[in-house]
Amino acid sequence: MPTATSTSFNTADHAKFESLDQEFDYAPDVTEACLECHTEAASQLHQTFHWRWAAKVDGKMVGKGQNGFNNYCISARGNESCTQCHTGYGWRNDDFDLEAEENVDCLVCHDTTGTYKKSAAMSGHPYYEDTKVGGKIIPAVDLRKVAQNVGAPQRQNCLACHANGGGGNGVKHGDTDMSLVDPVHELDVHMNSDKLNFTCQTCHSTSGHQISGRYNDRKAFIDHEPNMGRQAREGKNVSCESCHDTKPHEERQLDNHTSKVACTACHIPEMARGPYLTKLSWDWSTAGKLKDGKPYAEDEMFDGVEAHSYMSKKGTFTWGRNVVPEYRWYKGELKQMTLQDEIDPASAPIDINPPSGDYQDPDARIWPFKIHRGKQPYDTVMNRILPLKLYGRKGTGAFWTEYDWNKALEAGAKNNEVEFSGEFDFIETNGYWPIKHMVAPAEQALECEACHARDGRLDELTGFYLIGRDANPWIEGFGALAIFGGLFGVAGHGGYRYIAARRRKQQQGGRNDEK
Repeated sequence: MPTATSTSFNTADHAKFESLDQEFDYAPDVTEACLECHTEAASQLHQTFHWRWAAKVDGKMVGKGQNGFNNYCISARGNESCTQCHTGYGWRNDDFDLEAEENVDCLVCHDTTGTYKKSAAMSGHPYYEDTKVGGKIIPAVDLRKVAQNVGAPQRQNCLACHANGGGGNGVKHGDTDMSLVDPVHELDVHMNSDKLNFTCQTCHSTSGHQISGRYNDRKAFIDHEPNMGRQAREGKNVSCESCHDTKPHEERQLDNHTSKVACTACHIPEMARGPYLTKLSWDWSTAGKLKDGKPYAEDEMFDGVEAHSYMSKKGTFTWGRNVVPEYRWYKGELKQMTLQDEIDPASAPIDINPPSGDYQDPDARIWPFKIHRGKQPYDTVMNRILPLKLYGRKGTGAFWTEYDWNKALEAGAKNNEVEFSGEFDFIETNGYWPIKHMVAPAEQALECEACHARDGRLDELTGFYLIGRDANPWIEGFGALAIFGGLFGVAGHGGYRYIAARRRKQQQGGRNDEK
């Protein structure tokens, strides 16, 4: 199997292209050079969720780019620190041209040098000058070098954004962090370089820059024939069954579970199983406190790793590592709320993107989830979740600059075209993240008693009877009757045979005496 670094993926040496053999001082100029040969690449990317950051669901656009929100940094629109992960250059506000081909960032996905870094302050442009960030110097990018060394996306390209979403390594997903760049076998059996050595694209297959996976407008997985080859899976969504048979264990008792239990429920026993923490809760209501007029941070130890427990910029956090997931019925769809949806404060915590499905749904399976607990602002008059402006210069209302909730919420509402009454409070929310990476070796899969026991992992899932967990006097009485009835029948049958044998022996002895 070819790896991300093998030459079999590349059919051209870009160092030999004359159009790339020049000193670039502006990244969009590199894109224009790329498009001289890859004429359709930008138009293809323009049709993807990676570019649009939104898709039409039930007649309205939903996503990071429009109407969507979460309980981390809440909204991306208007916050340059979020758009550094966009596959384009310069998405600072509504003036960004989503149709301009030169705005596409080819290098963020195709750099193989590891030197290409995007800047939050530049809304996704790379560092054109040596820049001090967090006490470290980020060197200016050599665009000529990067352009001449492009290739198929590697793990580092994908993980640069997907592992660092929400403000840092491992923060958001619970099953995706930078340890997946080169994981040990015990952390991920698929991506360990000594064995299967999967790249991200091995499962998340790509066709015309459309990448398979879960998006707001489609399911995370679909029903199709098992054991499909890579070519047959192009453009389709990904599931374990894409490669594995639906009855993979060759053991009837285990294979009977696959109709109701997802593979991940047993084969990913904990989340954040590597060296890094994942964020478990984020309370925005405590943000904004200052010491001597200046923002500050406090650290604590969480599972042997030090992390921020409080930041003036963001509020209060809790973190965890090797955390047992929570389990919900899931058929591949998350019902994403929008900034236009009205909430019922009395029903808090609010499920902002709950998974769809239940026990009666034939497409639903028991899935492991990271449920991120948040406390975020909402409009107490409109009863809607409020976005806020985080990043920006003084005078823009940016919270991280001015620490003024009213200004930040007013600016955030304007950026996201949301009405703001001026009255706000904070409400508890739940954000759902399905766990699907960091698959453990088979010998580390859950044992039966992890679920089939009282106080087991599935205690929160109701609406069905689970052997070993649930107490039902009728079922248990019938079971006891069946057990004892069976024992009585066996004992009775054995006693009858014993007595019958004694009688036959006695009768045989009598006949012998007569002789």
